[in-house]
Amino acid sequence: MNKGKKFKLKISNKSLLLIDWANVYGWKKNLNWEVCPQKLFYFFNRPKVVEKTFYYGEEKGQIKSEMFISEIEKIGFNVSPKEVKWVPVSLEKQYHFREIVDNLFNVLNITKIKNSEISNSLYELISKIKKIGGEDININNKEVKEVFESIESIDNVLKKLNIDIGNLKEVLKKDVLRRKCDFDVEITRDALNLINEYETLILFSGDGDYFSLTEDLIKKGKKVILVFAPGHKGKEYNKIKDSLFFACSVNKLKKHLERKN
Repeated sequence: MNKGKKFKLKISNKSLLLIDWANVYGWKKNLNWEVCPQKLFYFFNRPKVVEKTFYYGEEKGQIKSEMFISEIEKIGFNVSPKEVKWVPVSLEKQYHFREIVDNLFNVLNITKIKNSEISNSLYELISKIKKIGGEDININNKEVKEVFESIESIDNVLKKLNIDIGNLKEVLKKDVLRRKCDFDVEITRDALNLINEYETLILFSGDGDYFSLTEDLIKKGKKVILVFAPGHKGKEYNKIKDSLFFACSVNKLKKHLERKN
């Protein structure tokens, strides 16, 4: 693309727009801007776009979540909701976290041992001070008393820290709840069920879970436009060299899609 030339996303044939909202919503941390659902709808509200489906994880009983679905429906999207599940996960058993947790435990164990060693050294220091001062040392002397109190205070902090470390280790051993609401099955199903209704799939998600779908559609002669955010595109897509595949950074659409406060 030549510098200064304005980017324009061309939609020249019948297209299907599928939006994995959980994926898109998560982009804002990297983008430093947020995609506006209403602007997204109006940008793709063209005669060639035969259907616009918005996949959203609904949290039942939460007013904010239910109101959001109503807003998306009012905008004009075909909403495909799915209830969010909270799955218990053990950090110790998860492949991605196991090494991190093990390393953290090692650091905590070393810290706890060092704290105990320091505590013992403090009491040895008190004994040495008393030994050096002999019978003449006056523990009620203001300066001597302050030294002993400081040592005792440090010792108490170290003991408390060891207790906190023990508590932290117990917390890390407990299962945590992970939000789960993937739409790879639903999006793949819809893209294949509607395959005779479109020539181009416009997919808002850089998730590598859609790589196989993308490959399959290209083999069937369909064009795939993958809209992604930098840092949120699966490496698998780099293998695709076919002219029917176009990876478009959402930053190129910023002026059309950015939410304004």
